[in-house]
Amino acid sequence: MVDHTRQDFALLETLLLVDGIYTLGDRHIQRLLASAGYFHFTISASAVTDALTSYAQTLPGGSWRVRMCVSRTGHVLLEHRPLQPLPAPPLTVALAHAPVTRDDIFLTHKTTHRVVYDLRRADHPDVFDVLLWNEQGELTEFTTGNIVVELDGSRLTPACTSGLLGGTLRAELIDRGEIHEAILPRTVLPRASRLWFINSVRGQVEVRPISM
Repeated sequence: MVDHTRQDFALLETLLLVDGIYTLGDRHIQRLLASAGYFHFTISASAVTDALTSYAQTLPGGSWRVRMCVSRTGHVLLEHRPLQPLPAPPLTVALAHAPVTRDDIFLTHKTTHRVVYDLRRADHPDVFDVLLWNEQGELTEFTTGNIVVELDGSRLTPACTSGLLGGTLRAELIDRGEIHEAILPRTVLPRASRLWFINSVRGQVEVRPISM
C-alpha cells in the first residue's frame, strides 16, 4: 500500500489550450480540488482559476499543452509546449507485463508521483501507450489516458472501482451517454471490434494492440 500521507508530490493537471480556451477546463479544476480535499492540500479555487486565465493570456493563438502543478501549500506552477500532431491512427499500444494494485491511491488521483505508470511504460518504449490491468485481471487505463472498448456495438470504459484515474474527457463522454462504465476483464480484448485511447488533450484516438 502506498503511503498517501507522503509529502514529496504535487497535484498535476495537463490541459489543452486552444486559442485561449482550455478544453474541459472546469472539469480539470473540479478534479484538482477534489484531490486537494482528499490529500489535505491548501488550495484556493480562485487562485487556480486566476493563474490559468492569466497564463492563457500570455500565449499566442494555436494549440498548447499546459502542465499545471500545485503544491501542498497552494503554489501553482504552469508550463507549456506546443501540441505536436500524432501519426495517422490507429496507433499501436501494448498490454503491461505486470498488474497494478487497484487500491493504490496514486492511480485514482493525478499527481507527480507516477512511478507505477513510468515502470509499466518502460517495458514497451516503442508503442504509443501501455494498457494497464489490475491483480483481478481487469483492464484499467493507459498510462496517459483512458481506454474505450467497442464490444457488440457498445462503447465501454473500465469502471473506476477497478483502480484508475477518472479522466475529464471520460467523464464528459459518460455524461453525454456516449460511453458506459463496465468491469472489463482483459480477456475481452480479442473480442473488441475497436479500441480508443482518450484524454482531454488528444481527444479520441483509435489504437490497435500488439502482443495481447
